[in-house]
Amino acid sequence: MSTARDSIEVAVPVAVAYEQLAHFENYPQFMSGVMSMAPIDASTAHMVLDIGGNRAEFDARITESRTDEFLCWEAMDGPQVIEALRLEPMAGDMTRVIAELQIDARELMPTEAHAVEVLNHRLKADLKGFKRFCEESAGPRAMDAANATNTTADTTTTGSGSAATREIKPSPANMPGARPGPGAVARGVAPAPGITPTTGEGPAHAANERPAQPLPSSGNLGAHHGPERASHTRPTPQQPF
Repeated sequence: MSTARDSIEVAVPVAVAYEQLAHFENYPQFMSGVMSMAPIDASTAHMVLDIGGNRAEFDARITESRTDEFLCWEAMDGPQVIEALRLEPMAGDMTRVIAELQIDARELMPTEAHAVEVLNHRLKADLKGFKRFCEESAGPRAMDAANATNTTADTTTTGSGSAATREIKPSPANMPGARPGPGAVARGVAPAPGITPTTGEGPAHAANERPAQPLPSSGNLGAHHGPERASHTRPTPQQPF
């Protein structure tokens, strides 16, 4: 028996990796040299493989399995082929897959050395294919989970205690070059457009506005009309004796 061993780390939880290995119909997605694969039942499939340029046809069966830990399948007829796969959980939902592939090289390979070389190359390719298949299959589900749990930092709480996202937009009044609104002028926060702020030299007024004239000191016409009004006063007539 010629034997090859190798391992790889896969970015999926151990349960996902085991589920993909437990179904023979998935094997053409990652196993190299698969010419045909026809499932017979839940644990048996008819395989036709190209192994080192040689055709190998047999019925394969899962002979031993421990959920999320170990799985072994082997050929029930034809050339002797056995593959054992052990799964080890790692941090960050990663899984290490350790594989051992055994083939009776006397029926398929010209020499033992050639058989080992072929098996090592094949097993490495199979593990890389398995890693790609698992990660691509789990990718959309992982992305949906990440989007579902992603929240924005800016939230506001409603009366029922639930959080809702709130978008903060800049106020037009705070934009560069914005004119102050009437409310700001009325409150004294900002001067009205065209008005120069008050200084110590006098009251402020608009650039195109005349300064206010002083009010008359008395009456509707003012004090400067007093003498004119006196000169037009009619004399009092004298009574005859």
